[in-house]
Amino acid sequence: MLMKFLMLLLVQAIAVFIYCCGFFPQKNVLRGDAHFLLEPVLQNQSEPVFDKLVLVIIDALRSDFLFDQSMSNFTFVHSLLNSGEAWGYTAFSNPPTVTLPRLKGITTGSTPNFLDAILNVAEDDSSSNLKDQDSWLKQFAIHGKKMRFFGDDTWLKLFPLEFFQEFEGTNSFFVSDFEQVDWNVTRHLPDQLTTQRDWDVLILHYLGLDHIGHKGGARSIFMPAKQTEMDSIVKRLYENVDQNTLICIMGDHGMNDAGNHGGSSPGETSAGLVMMSKKLAQFPAPKAQRNISLPLTLPLQNDEVSYDYLTKVQQVDFVPTLASLFNVPIPKNNVGIIIRDFLPLLNTEVASIKVKENYHQMASLLGQNADINVEQMDQLFMLMKNLQNVLTKSATNYKYPILALGFGILVIATAVSLCFATTTMRLSPPFFLTLLMSLLLGLSTFGSSFVEEEHQIWWWVVTGVLLLSQFYLRTSFRTHFICLACVRLIRAWNNSGQKNTYNNTVFDILKANPQLQWYLNVLTIFVVGMRGTLGDTLSFIISFSLSGLCVSYKVSWAVVNHENVPGWLKELAFKNCLFFTSSDTNVFGEALVPMAQFFFQCVVVSIITKIVALRMGLTRSNIHNCISLFLMFQSPSPNIPLFLIFEVLQSALTQILIDHYSSNDYFISLTSLILQYFTFFQFGGTNSIASVDLSNAYNGVPENYNIYFVGFMMFVSNFAPTIYWSLYKSQFPDMNNHKWRSFAQRKITLLVYHCVVGCFLLAACYVFRSHLFIWSVFSPKLCYFAAWNIFMNLIVECGLESIIVATNNL
Repeated sequence: MLMKFLMLLLVQAIAVFIYCCGFFPQKNVLRGDAHFLLEPVLQNQSEPVFDKLVLVIIDALRSDFLFDQSMSNFTFVHSLLNSGEAWGYTAFSNPPTVTLPRLKGITTGSTPNFLDAILNVAEDDSSSNLKDQDSWLKQFAIHGKKMRFFGDDTWLKLFPLEFFQEFEGTNSFFVSDFEQVDWNVTRHLPDQLTTQRDWDVLILHYLGLDHIGHKGGARSIFMPAKQTEMDSIVKRLYENVDQNTLICIMGDHGMNDAGNHGGSSPGETSAGLVMMSKKLAQFPAPKAQRNISLPLTLPLQNDEVSYDYLTKVQQVDFVPTLASLFNVPIPKNNVGIIIRDFLPLLNTEVASIKVKENYHQMASLLGQNADINVEQMDQLFMLMKNLQNVLTKSATNYKYPILALGFGILVIATAVSLCFATTTMRLSPPFFLTLLMSLLLGLSTFGSSFVEEEHQIWWWVVTGVLLLSQFYLRTSFRTHFICLACVRLIRAWNNSGQKNTYNNTVFDILKANPQLQWYLNVLTIFVVGMRGTLGDTLSFIISFSLSGLCVSYKVSWAVVNHENVPGWLKELAFKNCLFFTSSDTNVFGEALVPMAQFFFQCVVVSIITKIVALRMGLTRSNIHNCISLFLMFQSPSPNIPLFLIFEVLQSALTQILIDHYSSNDYFISLTSLILQYFTFFQFGGTNSIASVDLSNAYNGVPENYNIYFVGFMMFVSNFAPTIYWSLYKSQFPDMNNHKWRSFAQRKITLLVYHCVVGCFLLAACYVFRSHLFIWSVFSPKLCYFAAWNIFMNLIVECGLESIIVATNNL
């Protein structure tokens, strides 16, 4: 039975992987370099509007950070906007709103490929290199422009190093740092400003503001100071260049209020864009910028915050605009439209040619012949807008044979799994409940709103199952009531889903009441970490030490991030930090990395020690305590008390399952599966890339970034409650009699659910492959499903749990 299950689970994972290979292929692009198509002699002889370009990308610079009265601290930029020396825009950045695909859009003018969102975190990946693809950087290099780059090293992965006469990259994923990462860019400014004759293009990509968002959200207490720092850098640049230099300030994408990005919410897709030069004051400012004073205050639209400040453009429109101003050919794969406000900077004849050139270039992408008789500007811009709408919807070429192969394998695996389940579960109530739940969740994948609000379905599933159990048993009312109270409290803890947010969640209340939060945190860590260790000296010492380390680290992390911590707790943590650093000025900050590394080492050693002790009969305690402490260590501080509720819920459920369901393997596995998904969403997770929490992915990570370690820690921090409930099955004592048989039986429910839902999801992704929400809703859901199959089903459910079962000597 065990081998059958493992083979089916492996086949299922392979099927999903094959389907993803066909669904997320590399996009086909036109190779080669663009040349002037219309009046090439005249265009080559024309003088560019500007001689030099300074491009300052401030990662995750949302539009309101530049333009809003309550959110912006760019006072110098405001003064230039008001004087007409700067023109401002809200630039729509197509999802997925992560750096790699957005940099491709900013430089090539092309639409994003969702695969780039996945490759965005692959530090050593080179498959997204743009060396063979046309871009304005390549055109600048062909035309002899000397370029220098400092900042996010994603640029150095995208473009050949020979493009840059001087460069230095900074790591874009070490989000714990938002000071040094920017100073490493700024420190180059004195030399660059004194040697302006030696370069034509200076590119600076600052990461600190994005890192602050990931750590503390869009309204972090560090945000105003960071904006002021960026504003002073812009001022320094502007005051040291002449009127023939164009300075562009822009965000590659925005962020949501939680500080994350990757999805398609208005905050994530609304990036700020400002073009500034002393020369711009000689021309009429954009209409939306006239007769107003920056910063602005936008009214609510349909009770929602708007991020549409000044004129709204597509972010890819930056590419043909830049190419026209510097008189280089528009890149071949561009889908952007010249920003019309800049045409007066060109003479009338050249401006007309540039617009027609833009139209011909876009038409060629669709294999169409441009209408050469169109002369009216308004008609040209209307035609280009229509072309842009078509081109942005045809971003991917699916590999249909691979899709069919992956889907076919999964259908076969599903049929075999259902046959396997019917022979082992024998059409029992758990089988019908599992099948009904699988069909319900599977059908829901055909609705974009159901995918976005999947947490609602799991809320009704968990409450429905508990009420059905109470109705069936008609006893144990108190225990069932405790379970219902726990799940209601869990539901109230965080904002889940993507459509609606609620005020006064428990998370928000704890953030506003740090004294209460930290008393609960300390209580939870020690109660959960030391559960079942009384009377067992070895386990007591190990658990107490790990609990103390966990509390000390969490307090230190909070202090470094300027959060309020009770004085007595801060003092205790300070004493512990002295063991990890010799610093006299920044004790908490300097101790963070070594303390986290020491904690991880202790967890590994403790697990090994407990396994050996269990086998030798020297201890009764298993390794769940160590794993639970590790999960709490990787969780946001306001979420830690949830584990105390988990313990209460687990105790009540165990009593019900033992007393009334005879520890039935299938009921146990069904309970575990439901709570895995329910708590994942109520912990703050969604089916959007934007909700991926990176704040704890770098615990213990020094400056030498390791993609594999960070990737693992990212999965743990985002799946912490899921891991907790997946291991719940292994704690039932009846596994001692036939533990490997029980281990396999408790996986059948998991297998059936993921096979059935997987078939529906893969079918939905195919049916809606041309849907408006394919990249913002269905593709992220497919990515989460694939990650769940690999990380949870294979690594945790099979790997980690099998270790626990093998060492179980109860």
